[in-house]
Amino acid sequence: MLQIGICDDEPLLLEEIKKITEDCLQRQQAFSILSTFTDGKALLYEIQDGKHFDLLLLDIEMPGISGMELAERIHGLLPDALMIFVTAHYKYAVDAYALHIFRYIPKNQLKGRLSHALKDAVSLLEIQNTASYIISSQNRLERIPLKEILYIEKDGKNALFHTVPAANQAEAPAKSDRRIRKTLAEIFEELDSEEFYFIERGFIVNLRHVTGISHTDCILTDQTRLPVSQSRLPEFKKKLNTYWKDKI
Repeated sequence: MLQIGICDDEPLLLEEIKKITEDCLQRQQAFSILSTFTDGKALLYEIQDGKHFDLLLLDIEMPGISGMELAERIHGLLPDALMIFVTAHYKYAVDAYALHIFRYIPKNQLKGRLSHALKDAVSLLEIQNTASYIISSQNRLERIPLKEILYIEKDGKNALFHTVPAANQAEAPAKSDRRIRKTLAEIFEELDSEEFYFIERGFIVNLRHVTGISHTDCILTDQTRLPVSQSRLPEFKKKLNTYWKDKI
């Protein structure tokens, strides 16, 4: 069940966005719960109170708190949530790019472009919710959703998975580790996902959790800093840039 939030301070436009969203989800046979807000602060309070959203459609120019600030705050609380900006102002497109917004929809192209953006978002969320890495041994069988993997590091003859719990697991610990007896090369081949990258012989990172690169360090959403080898740094920058562009 997808949790979708829509926020726009114009009631008529809010209803139009809601109707387009409902029609699109019905065509895709995607089960969802829609919540609407005319106030960005009210939406933020809900999230701070523990409400989880998979997808958010946000206006940019709203009183009280702008969509830009709202998106930044939400990303800190729900890093896996997809966000779509709906706005009349093209001048915000560059800033939306910097925030890694999934799509940017001009209001004068709402009917033509929103349905396509929603279709892509739902498809991506379905993949994210099912894609997993399976740990299988004589005494153990465990499924790790790929979106929960922060990074994997070499630990002697083992590989150590550093993971974060799903956003809606409020009672789970902030971070947990799993160790298996395999090489990073074996795991990288088994992952078979464009979201993972070998930044150095001892580390594989999940691009979805990378917030930036500082000098030769890769910075993750939990503020972990990992070294990137000089030889792989140029390619890693290109890979990360492409990954971010594909999310807009």
